[in-house]
Amino acid sequence: MPRQIASVRVVGSVSGPHPGRLAPYSRGGGASFILRHPLTEGEHASVVVRIAGRGPIHFGFTVARLAPTQPPLNIPVLQPAKLDHFVSQPELLAPQITVHRGAGVPSGYIFLAPLPSPEIHPESNNVLTIHPVGPGGPMIVDNRGRLVWFHQLQPPFVAANFRPQRFDGHEVLTWWQGGVTPAAFGLGEGVIADTSYRTLRIVRTGNGYSADIHEFVITPDGDALFTAYSPILVHLPGTPSVTLSPLLDSIVQEVDIRTGLVMWEWHAYGHIPLADSYATAATSSTFDAYHLNSIQLLAGDRVLVSARDTSAVYDIDAGTGRILWTLGGKASSFRLGRGVRFFFQHDAQLRPDGTVTLFDDEAGPPIEAKSSRAIVVALDQRHKTARLVRQYRRTADTLADSEGNMQTLPSGNPFVGFGSAPAFSEFSAGGRLLFDASLPTDDGSYREYLFPWTATPRTRPALAARRTAAGRVSVYASWNGATTVARWQVLGGASAASLTPLATAAASGFETRVTVSSSASTFAVRALSARGRVLASSAAVSPS
Repeated sequence: MPRQIASVRVVGSVSGPHPGRLAPYSRGGGASFILRHPLTEGEHASVVVRIAGRGPIHFGFTVARLAPTQPPLNIPVLQPAKLDHFVSQPELLAPQITVHRGAGVPSGYIFLAPLPSPEIHPESNNVLTIHPVGPGGPMIVDNRGRLVWFHQLQPPFVAANFRPQRFDGHEVLTWWQGGVTPAAFGLGEGVIADTSYRTLRIVRTGNGYSADIHEFVITPDGDALFTAYSPILVHLPGTPSVTLSPLLDSIVQEVDIRTGLVMWEWHAYGHIPLADSYATAATSSTFDAYHLNSIQLLAGDRVLVSARDTSAVYDIDAGTGRILWTLGGKASSFRLGRGVRFFFQHDAQLRPDGTVTLFDDEAGPPIEAKSSRAIVVALDQRHKTARLVRQYRRTADTLADSEGNMQTLPSGNPFVGFGSAPAFSEFSAGGRLLFDASLPTDDGSYREYLFPWTATPRTRPALAARRTAAGRVSVYASWNGATTVARWQVLGGASAASLTPLATAAASGFETRVTVSSSASTFAVRALSARGRVLASSAAVSPS
């Protein structure tokens, strides 16, 4: 408990003693020591913590030397032919979703966040965007590929990791939003919204870092786990002792959502040998040696992380920071059975039955196979072997240069996002393709998820009216984010105060068009539930 911490003493080898204050966590159980002044880059810091009833705890660390951070990419180009256009909400520009197989099959809504697919140049390993399709933002579509909700962000900001989670006992929506640098990491923040899409909290990483695009997960205790990337300067083996070279460190932070305090922090640099990376300083301007892309909190104070650029998954003891075992890569703790070998993977998850699921991109560069896949791997902890249980491929040539995920549905079926490919599919547990859809070419989504969802926005329905001929008016109605509208009722009259019902029609996708014969000068619509209850009404408009 915080009150048991008698004192904390921090001394920098260059800057000397550093006074500070203890800031307790919202759930108790600990506190952060906030320095009054920052430590000096490159110095060694010694820490002594005295806790009542036990001996002092001694530890130390070296403060990184920071390298410049590239600004986010600007994404000004649009491809309007690949976007949906709505009369009632012309400002909304969501990418068109094409369903190739099994329209109506998934039992839920699909959560994604469109962003430009990256193009990786093998000669430099720099990531560049190509021909962006449209604005980014969290997006929900139904099982026919029709838009349900789109929270459109202003370029250059995009979103990622959009899905329902639980916070404070309630179902919420969460996503990351911010800018993406040319080195393919994010500078942004996490967002928590309620079932009416109202923002509840903005969650940020601490210690001077920005939240990265790759992970934002809420723990059962209500804390947030983030990835963060930090360009630093280090001495690389084989270089002169006085030479400092750029390295992109990958960081995991656990943040107390209520206070914003950092409760735990782990750095790949210092725990994963640089020799284990498939990236090199010669092929990457930032030497992105690790590229952490998923975090899972495990029982026993452990954390599972996936590192793309080492092609490995790590089980970490959170108390010590020590790596307990490694799956894959150059230093695997497990002997990999036939078909297990994977490269540049994303979204590693340890399931309750002890198997590991992940998305195996197989493309870096270099390209290691002709197609990407999702796999299920059984781990034998006693004999330290890994066996392929199942793999899921969409087509023989669906290859994701980056991104991707695998979600195990309650039915046992896998729902697989193929990242930059840019497709997403549901398979039977045995591997049969049940549902298949895609974003437009040049677009992508870091992950896609399938969940049940019910929402009623706090906004009003949108309406546009167009007079098509003498005595005939087409009314266009939509309500961004609503999931329970069964029918639309059209009202008309001489003014907003004298509107009467003219017609009703079944809701059909995001925007419903209803044509009425009327000489009214003012129109409005009501959104009706399946039982005919009025959910909300639009403002009154005059036809154009």
